[in-house]
Amino acid sequence: MVVDWPDRQPPFPPKMKIGSVILAAFVLTCCAPTDLQSSGQTDLSEKQLRATSCSRDTQRYDPPPLSLKVKNVPLGTDADIARALPKNMNFIGGWHLTSNDSNFGGLSGLAVLESGDLLSVSDKGYVVTLGLSGSIPNGQATMMPLSNAKGKVLTGKIDGDAEGLTYREGLAFVSFERRHRILAFDFGRCGGAAKGQYFSGLPKEKLGARIATNSGAEALDFAPDGRVRAGYETVINKRAPLVIFDADGIVREDPIFLDIEDGFKLVGADAGYQLFRSYDRVKGNRNIIRGPNLEAHLSPPLAVDNFEGLAVAPQTGGETYIYIISDDNFSAKQRTLLYLFAINAVDKN
Repeated sequence: MVVDWPDRQPPFPPKMKIGSVILAAFVLTCCAPTDLQSSGQTDLSEKQLRATSCSRDTQRYDPPPLSLKVKNVPLGTDADIARALPKNMNFIGGWHLTSNDSNFGGLSGLAVLESGDLLSVSDKGYVVTLGLSGSIPNGQATMMPLSNAKGKVLTGKIDGDAEGLTYREGLAFVSFERRHRILAFDFGRCGGAAKGQYFSGLPKEKLGARIATNSGAEALDFAPDGRVRAGYETVINKRAPLVIFDADGIVREDPIFLDIEDGFKLVGADAGYQLFRSYDRVKGNRNIIRGPNLEAHLSPPLAVDNFEGLAVAPQTGGETYIYIISDDNFSAKQRTLLYLFAINAVDKN
């Protein structure tokens, strides 16, 4: 089902709630510092971010469904997969996701919700839920445009280019390129009516290098101590920078730099795993998934696309599931692919 909103303003009827499909969708915040900052307050704790994103007078909004077509995609031959993946890693499945809604696509950030479904954000400033049944996409989804702190929809590439995503107990942090910033949304309580609250901007002084408009915080997750952590696509001295934000959105520690292979950039992170991407006309798309005791190289002849999002889902029994999703750039030459891998607690041999 395709839903049209005039001027991209989502309807929030005062006394009517449209049934949800998977989980609530959400609306994001924009650009400039919020009223909380301009008032001189700087203690941007999660409690305050939740309170301003979903105030007491905000009525929760659950969006209508978005129908997806799901087609199985093989990663490659058994021999090619065995050569590419380490012994403790299995390919579970791959799926090509399409929709009749032309706004679907450009997905980058990825996170796992409490329900087990997936949450993602897009280059066009939308937030998307992807329904799963038994860890496999079931064709159910929702999609909503993101909004700013005043509840107005983000429009255009400058304001709406959402790239990184991390999520905890209903609160989502979303990083943006072009106008570099991180916004917070309390989707858990307000669903699509959540307003984006400014959390942090670009820590230029700490990074010590110019960050291009299209090379910002693509990888967003939580550090082991629970603080928000951002990995930048920009390569500095042949390494990828990771910065950790304190609760008030300020970076006080020096960045950590990750070694990367030549031509690769950091584009996704979650729970100690990182996703790196590379593209050139000769070698095509390539990805590296790196984590504790793990490094997997995905490249042709495997079916590799522009993978930019990664989410980790620990399983009962000791396995860890890793989802990756590709950004199709709204191009007919690329696809929105969702892949699932399993990391075994013990090597297969």
